[in-house]
Amino acid sequence: MMKDRAGIGFAAVTLLALAAATGRTQPPSSTVAFALDHNRMTLEVEFPHADGGVRKARAWVDTGGTDLLVSESLARDLGIEVPARLAADQSVPSPSRAPVMRVGGLALDTEGMTVAVRAGRVALPGIQAECTIAPRCLRRLHAVFDYPARRLTLARPGVLKPSGTPVPCRVNPETGLFRIEAAIDGKALALGVDNGSAGTWVSETLTAAWLVRHPDWTYATGAAGSTNFFGFPFETRGILVRLPSIAIGAAEPVRDVAVLGLPQGLFDWYSKKSAGTVVGFLGADVIARYRLEVDFPGQMTWWRPGPAPARRDLDIVGLTIRPEPDGSFAVAGVVSRNGRPMVEGVQPNDRLLRVDGLDVTNVPMGTVIDALRGAPGANRTLLLERAGKRITVQATVVRLP
Repeated sequence: MMKDRAGIGFAAVTLLALAAATGRTQPPSSTVAFALDHNRMTLEVEFPHADGGVRKARAWVDTGGTDLLVSESLARDLGIEVPARLAADQSVPSPSRAPVMRVGGLALDTEGMTVAVRAGRVALPGIQAECTIAPRCLRRLHAVFDYPARRLTLARPGVLKPSGTPVPCRVNPETGLFRIEAAIDGKALALGVDNGSAGTWVSETLTAAWLVRHPDWTYATGAAGSTNFFGFPFETRGILVRLPSIAIGAAEPVRDVAVLGLPQGLFDWYSKKSAGTVVGFLGADVIARYRLEVDFPGQMTWWRPGPAPARRDLDIVGLTIRPEPDGSFAVAGVVSRNGRPMVEGVQPNDRLLRVDGLDVTNVPMGTVIDALRGAPGANRTLLLERAGKRITVQATVVRLP
């Protein structure tokens, strides 16, 4: 109890210091609307200038991140030193201090964060955001991720009255990343809670064991739908399965969940920044089915279910796509089942130009993924570019895996 009180006291001191730094009184809480694309949450933030002005920007809320990622254009506007050797395909650390950032007038805890800059006008390809909000920014706050209402509320500890089914969590005090226990196939598993990932990823040791216990379960190789994160090379080798349900504490379980099995080494790396060892993480495909409340200092979450998804995640053309720095999309891989590709005539590294009537250049990744979805058996006309030549492929929507 004394430890909890000390944490709350430190949070209050931190918030008072932030208020002094920004030269304004901190509100006890703030609520802002957010947008979803590919299950990813983006919202408006403010960066106050010393002259009293404000630079507004779109931010991607990523509870699996650790650094403050900013686009080159935003960095220059904020006076952040842009590294000399800036790259379009990776974020480069800047020696500058992290700027003050506000959400609805409430300053976030950016003190001591690493700032990393990426060339161009977005912080990461495929996401229409100039910067990110990592959980380190939220670690002294009480946050409500109200996906059904599309609202984010941030508050000082003790201001809000929690609502939903309580589920304890563990929070890394440095990074703010947190984990919970969830029951899958009758076993309790330690999982991160990562709303920056569109889908749920777990160790391939789990997917292998599930397929042995349930030989009737179908599976495929390669990421699709929500499990298609950024089209990393390892995504094309992941094992795609569909779980009947995932139970988070005593909250109402989620059903029909797409999961990608990947090497345990990935989660060993993830565990180092999380609040302990994890064997995977719940992505926004699961989180977005709830109103999720997180008391970071108190290490407690509350889960309240929302409406069931309107569309089935894995009724889709079997492609893993990759957003490119220039705003285009490439084919990272073709999903296969029993060694057979689910789309004929498409090759890795083909550039995807159009899906039916949608020109996919410079559109959000979620728009492209949604264009590939549909009723099983429906056709999608894909316009591709390969070695400078344009080709058209007729692809069929299938029910994966």
